[in-house]
Amino acid sequence: MIDRYGREVRGLRVSLTQRCNLNCVYCHHEGETSPISEMTSKEVLRIVRVAKSLGVRRVKYTGGEPLLREDLSEIIHGTLALDLEDVAITTNGTLLKRQVDSLAVAGLRRLNVSLPSIRPCIYTSLTEGQFSDVFDGIRAAKRLGMELKINVVIMRGVNEEEVNELLEFAISTGGSLQLIELEDLNVDKSFFRERHKDLAEIERRLAKRADRIIERDDMNSRRRYIFGSLIVEVVRATNNPHFCMNCTRLRITSDGKLKPCLMRSDNLVDLLGPMREGCSDEDLKTLFLKASGLRSPYYRQPN
Repeated sequence: MIDRYGREVRGLRVSLTQRCNLNCVYCHHEGETSPISEMTSKEVLRIVRVAKSLGVRRVKYTGGEPLLREDLSEIIHGTLALDLEDVAITTNGTLLKRQVDSLAVAGLRRLNVSLPSIRPCIYTSLTEGQFSDVFDGIRAAKRLGMELKINVVIMRGVNEEEVNELLEFAISTGGSLQLIELEDLNVDKSFFRERHKDLAEIERRLAKRADRIIERDDMNSRRRYIFGSLIVEVVRATNNPHFCMNCTRLRITSDGKLKPCLMRSDNLVDLLGPMREGCSDEDLKTLFLKASGLRSPYYRQPN
């Protein structure tokens, strides 16, 4: 699938549920507002299989909190059987300790853990959860040899001073670190104005200290800052035309709609309805191609 801007769709980000056991003040809910249903495991796997036939090579499962799905291991196992290049999940990590063994048996080898702070009091104020639960989950995943990436949404006046601590924490996990800009989506407007921080300054500091810098060709052309064995990435999506022009991802909402852009909900393409009415795989391919044709950079260079 190649959209009208010449961007090839190589990745699929699938929200399995909007249910969550935390209440993170910065969460954008994958751009969803009021989902009315959830896909079954068979429906998810059928969608992914069709996506692969159209060139999708990478799948990431998200939420809400995907570990709230009792059939997550089944979904992971079925997806890996499709022989994709990469299969991963994004989780808040609080339920990981008790479920990581079953996920490992299913074949999961890579996960992103959302962690806004490694200071327990700040973590609780942002999420209403307990940092110790996430820490225990990360240790359990590390014990099983899983590849870990720590996702941190940076917020002004909240956790921006933790960057050095986060680098050390990521090194201790044997994982990588991803610093993410707060997005103006499904969050309180006053909170966004007060807490949004442009990450350019942090990138400059990383660039001065890094052993070397490489650019990814598979993920918005963003830079990787290498510190010994540690890889640090910075996601600056807000008001960033370069980021949008290098987007290679389609999204699936938890209620089975193709979402061409995280920031928009006015151009969704329903898959679940037609599937439940008996449509063929060829019909689903047509819907995927329709959604690909609707893809447009949300942030663009001014004319």
